[in-house]
Amino acid sequence: VDPSWLATPLKTFIARAEGSEYGADSSSKVLYYGDAESPDDIEEMKHAAKNADACFFFLSTNSGEGGDRDSLSLDHDDFVAPVAQHCSRSVAVVTTPGATLLPWADSVDAILVNFMPGVASAFATMDVVLGDVNPSAKLPITFPMIENEEGMTEEQYPGLDDGMNVTYTEKWSFGYRHYHSHKLSPRYWFGEGQSYTTFEMTKPKLSEDNEGGGFKVKFTVSNTGKVKGAAVPQLYLQLNQDCDAPMFMLKKFEKVKMDVGESKDVEWKVDERDVSIWDADKDGWSKCKGKATARLAWSANFQDDKLYDLELKVQ
Repeated sequence: VDPSWLATPLKTFIARAEGSEYGADSSSKVLYYGDAESPDDIEEMKHAAKNADACFFFLSTNSGEGGDRDSLSLDHDDFVAPVAQHCSRSVAVVTTPGATLLPWADSVDAILVNFMPGVASAFATMDVVLGDVNPSAKLPITFPMIENEEGMTEEQYPGLDDGMNVTYTEKWSFGYRHYHSHKLSPRYWFGEGQSYTTFEMTKPKLSEDNEGGGFKVKFTVSNTGKVKGAAVPQLYLQLNQDCDAPMFMLKKFEKVKMDVGESKDVEWKVDERDVSIWDADKDGWSKCKGKATARLAWSANFQDDKLYDLELKVQ
């Protein structure tokens, strides 16, 4: 797509940092450096970084419709780590259609992944990094540490016979569920995302849904920070082990917007479909009867996040 109008990050940063209409300091300056094609380019970037208040790295993949990327790596990102160590503050802005490798993640202070954001992405980026907008997005995918971390074989992807014969031997074990089942940690978990404020949630209460069948899960979310924002609590279910679906799977989530100090109640209904899996023999949904566990969390990162477990009995 060749848009008729496009706001570039460079022009937008210059307008915000140097423009008097935004109340900018007249002494502010934005310096720009393109791709680091030689060691001299990197040394020049390092020198500029030492004297800068903040460094912004804009990175992307070179991809489009009609073909897969050659790898999960970004294009020309080898300079990020050596330059970032000279920055007093550093932010990486990543434009990518999907998961990507971020080997330099620990070298920068913040990472903003905007996926495929559109022609006004430069404005949105400035709004977030300057604090005009409090980010509330959560990752809809899991970011791995290395290529093919899930160990997909050729039979699984792209398949044999020119992709006409694909074997789904991974069953439920893909994405965040693969990391749970193999006790691995990715770079970033599904459902993770930072905010300029902080949130807390109360221990959930479980009750039976007498009208619709199933269960009700109720809890309270509070904004305990200093700016308004939005939290996204998530509910994962681990069904009965006899149902060939032993892993926690996301079933409910909700974006809850709150002012400073505000609290809001959240109630979810866990219905028959939520506690069922697809039965290929019956060509329909089959309820998983028996014991199940509902887990309330902030993301699929069950290792670090505070979470609550509720025991269910599906009849």
